[in-house]
Amino acid sequence: MAKEEPPSTSKDLKELQKKLSLLVASIQNNSKVVAFMKSPVGRYLDRHPFVALTVLLFIAMSAVPVGFFLLIVVLTSLAALVGVILLEGSIPEIVSL
Repeated sequence: MAKEEPPSTSKDLKELQKKLSLLVASIQNNSKVVAFMKSPVGRYLDRHPFVALTVLLFIAMSAVPVGFFLLIVVLTSLAALVGVILLEGSIPEIVSL
């Protein structure tokens, strides 16, 4: 039986590096990204990478609590709506007693 050779990891890494560089290039060439990077805020964040990382992490970490809050708001509104519909449907029975 012939032994199969494992795929070359260096070849895979080169392919992955090529794909990532194409992805980064496509993001950097996006017109909205270019416009943001030309703005004063974009230039400031480009010169201060630690501040940019801090802002990015703050936005990412605050998305979870804000998402939970909005989910609770929607679920509470739906529960109140269903409760009102059920209560309004049962009122004529209570009044007729």
